[in-house]
Amino acid sequence: KRRWNNEVVIATYDKRCYSIMDIPFDQSPSSLPVQGLGISHAQYFAQKKKITLKYPNAKPMIQVQGRNDQPIYLPAEVVCANELDPQIRAKLPLVASYTPRIRHEAIEEMRRYLLPGAQKSQGGGLLPALGIGLLDERVVVNVTKLPLPVIVAAGGRIPEGQGGNWAPLTAKANYNANPNKVVQMNVVVVYHKSIKSSYQSVYKRVADMIRHHNATYQFGSKPFGVVEAGDMNQHWGAIERYFGGTKLPDNVFVLDLARPPRGQSNDPAYGAVKCFLAKGGFLSQFVNFQTHDHGRSRDARDEKKSTTILSGVARQILSKCGVRVWWVTIPKEVPLPAVFVGVDVFHAPRKFDPKEGKRKAGKESIAAIIVQILRSHNPAENSLVEIYCETESRAAGKEMELGPAMNRAVSNALKAFKVAPSSCYIWRDGVGDNSIEQVSQQEIPAVRQALSNPGQVVGAKTKAANVPLSYIVCQKRIATKFLTLQGDAIPCGGLITDIQGPQYKTFYINGTSPPFSTPKPVRFVMAHNDPPLYGVSPSKLAWALCHDYPNWAGPIKLPAPVQMAHKLAELAGEMGDCGDTINHKKFAGKIHFL
Repeated sequence: KRRWNNEVVIATYDKRCYSIMDIPFDQSPSSLPVQGLGISHAQYFAQKKKITLKYPNAKPMIQVQGRNDQPIYLPAEVVCANELDPQIRAKLPLVASYTPRIRHEAIEEMRRYLLPGAQKSQGGGLLPALGIGLLDERVVVNVTKLPLPVIVAAGGRIPEGQGGNWAPLTAKANYNANPNKVVQMNVVVVYHKSIKSSYQSVYKRVADMIRHHNATYQFGSKPFGVVEAGDMNQHWGAIERYFGGTKLPDNVFVLDLARPPRGQSNDPAYGAVKCFLAKGGFLSQFVNFQTHDHGRSRDARDEKKSTTILSGVARQILSKCGVRVWWVTIPKEVPLPAVFVGVDVFHAPRKFDPKEGKRKAGKESIAAIIVQILRSHNPAENSLVEIYCETESRAAGKEMELGPAMNRAVSNALKAFKVAPSSCYIWRDGVGDNSIEQVSQQEIPAVRQALSNPGQVVGAKTKAANVPLSYIVCQKRIATKFLTLQGDAIPCGGLITDIQGPQYKTFYINGTSPPFSTPKPVRFVMAHNDPPLYGVSPSKLAWALCHDYPNWAGPIKLPAPVQMAHKLAELAGEMGDCGDTINHKKFAGKIHFL
């Protein structure tokens, strides 16, 4: 009853929508009379609706809101939910895609209609009839399997066999932080009023998991403060009142135990809460009790699922605080200190405008720039991350002219971390083939200017030598897919260099290999590469950074800097002010947007 009250359901016999008011479990269509008619609901549906119920004795009945707010009762068998079950929604990618084998067989079948003579009984094929010929072969390329880079989690190397998912190993990681350098976070727990009885136990579990990792940042046995919240304005309003009337110490972390309103998988107050906290520079972490109720585990399976989720939450909290939860070795040829820049632009979904009769952009686009510093090839010297980020709202659909924003972000990062770099790699997403030259000519000089001005870095020379720079465009939305000659998927980490563009050196990496769909590679276009970096393999560097995204304990399609830029831009897009008030300087060294 708690799950379905206030949900909207559809009556299958007339397709009308109703809101559930109650679910009487002691009544069935045969036992519940229709008020004023002297017949049961089973008889009413048979006589008035001409519907013979299959289960007239099945309980419960569904009480819904009818005309003039009067209650009416519907048999359970004639109503259905208005959206897919969350578990079904999660499996949609498995349904919507095709496995490599199915795709291979479909291509072979289509070729029968396109090749000369393949359809002998129907005139020799469609294209030949139009005077068009089709080669009876596919493009054959060589595929090199890139080895798993060296991944170290708290001193232990991830074995080759677990290179697809090392979350179980990170859950046991001990970071052996120096006790004299441990930072105690002052945690403010925000909980939905419906989980008042369980928020303390959930906080204790999360705090214990973080303490188990023995990292630089720790949660106390009790939270610094507690805020009870409700839905929507009762959620962000409660937080604003608390922070507006409480004197807060340093190192505040907000743990928000949220339960979205009925029928919604995500909390609609998420963007407003994140916007308010980001403006003050407060780190925060949401735990969605709609996904799983961590206060009520019905059996061992439920408890295991809760432990897995909260273990990921603990790891994400450490990442947000600045802990490097695992280390990925990059090619030794990369000159250090190195600056990795990731750039992406988020475009809000287009919505239908009834006045103009067409789909229009809902709000501004948001550009996000991530600047990551790497000083050493030794994991022991990189226990904390050095990441700086900035966002910029811009006209809807505007993808280019990011030079000034990138200059500002790189300059602020060098100043924040006091570093004079020896190399720079820019990973740029969202640029089509026709725009590569124009975009690179705008953005490369802007970044060079920031790199060549180390006067703001303590101990640096007044004027630095030119920092070698590489500018690589990452293209995700491409139609190219690779299969083996037998029609199977190529392995994760497959590198293809045989297909080249007309102007720039190009390579493809198959970063993931899902079991239920055909993997789609990413095309990397080398728009610029300075001679001092010729000795660095861009494909090996990209593949190593595909394992460095702290939000996923496995390889992803994109190098971590550009994937983090995508995540930050998406978060800013959910904020009412498009992220314009995020306190980026206070978040230096923190991955607050995960």
